[in-house]
This record gives sequence, structure tokens and C-alpha cells, in this order.
Amino acid sequence: MARYLVLTGYDDKMQEVGDRCAATHKAYADRHGYDQEAVRKYVPGIHPSYQKVAFIAERIADYDAIMWLDADSVVMGDVPIDHFAGAGKVMDISVDWCAWPHEDDDSENITTLSVSCGNFIIWNTPDLPRFLDTWYRYGERYASRDICCWEQDGLRAAIGNDKWMNARVRRHPRRTFNAVHETCVNHNFPKVAPKPYRPGDFILHLTNVDRIAILNSL
Repeated sequence: MARYLVLTGYDDKMQEVGDRCAATHKAYADRHGYDQEAVRKYVPGIHPSYQKVAFIAERIADYDAIMWLDADSVVMGDVPIDHFAGAGKVMDISVDWCAWPHEDDDSENITTLSVSCGNFIIWNTPDLPRFLDTWYRYGERYASRDICCWEQDGLRAAIGNDKWMNARVRRHPRRTFNAVHETCVNHNFPKVAPKPYRPGDFILHLTNVDRIAILNSL
């Protein structure tokens, strides 16, 4: 039987949101018999988001796959990890919520570099060591900077410059792992997020919103 881990992490600044969201991660993991862990200790001087790559590397030998869920991600549906197995990839990941609408088109072969590292699955395959090494190599330049997006920009650089790396990432439509609340906006989409969360979606990522207010409303 495959062994899976649902993993998250957050520092003290995110504790209230993280504790509440991690409770949904645990409920999901318990339903399926997965392990679940919330990392609470970080290396100073390196942004917590960048350190998720190290957390995965430290644990993956004990698992067939790790599903990373950001500390502001709420599990709303019930899609088992096995649902994504068998593609021969190292990573399953969604298009970023704020990618331009044409960049996913819900197609079978999504090629955009605009992926989101908020929530994803890493598979323990023979290709994993090289995959993680490549991710580290391209991501080092972002590890200590003050602005987003740390590990995400490293991954985008890796898949954009390394054909081997790119071939081991399976992209999914944004709502598969990265549906966002309808109030999530940015400068490119100031009125409404493209393709926001709908009832029945697997994960609601509370990025760029009033997290506490939304958690209180759920």
C-alpha cells in the first residue's frame, strides 16, 4: 500500500491561519489514512516559503508521495492522492490563479510556465534527486530576497530553462490545486480572479485575501 504525507508549514506570524487550515489537512489525511505534519521551525534569514523544498527533501525517502499544502490552503473537497498517480511525473501542480486566462484552457497538455507552488504533489521516483537538485540550483538566487515568490520563481526558472525538468512536471488547471476566493484580486485582475473557487473544488487557497474573515465565514 502506498504511503503518503500531507505536509504544511508556517511561522508564528501565520499561526492563527495555519492552525485552522492545518486542521482541514489533518481531517483529509485521516479520512484516507495518510500521515500529516505541520512544520513550525524555520532557518532564520531564508523565507519560510523557500524552505518547503528542504522539508520535502528531508521526508520524501519515507513516502511514495508528499502533498504540500500552503498554510493558507483549506481542503474543501475529497480527492485522494492516488487520483493523480501513474503519470510518470515527479510533480503534479496547478496553473497559478493569476495566470492569464488563456494559459490553461483546461486542456490535456498545459505547457505554461505560470505554475503555482502553493499546493502540489511530489512523487518519489528515480528522477526525484535530480529534480530537487535542479530546483535548488535555480532557486538559490531567490532564497533570501524580501519579495515573493521564492520557491515558485525557482521552479519556473528551472522548467523554463531545463527541458528534462520541464518534462517531469504535469500541469493541471488552476482550480485543481489552486482555486482562490472570489475576492482575490491583483493589479492585472482588479475586479475578479480568473476562474475562482466553485463549490466542489478540492482546495481553496486563501492568497491575497482577508484570510480570517473568510475562514470565519466557512
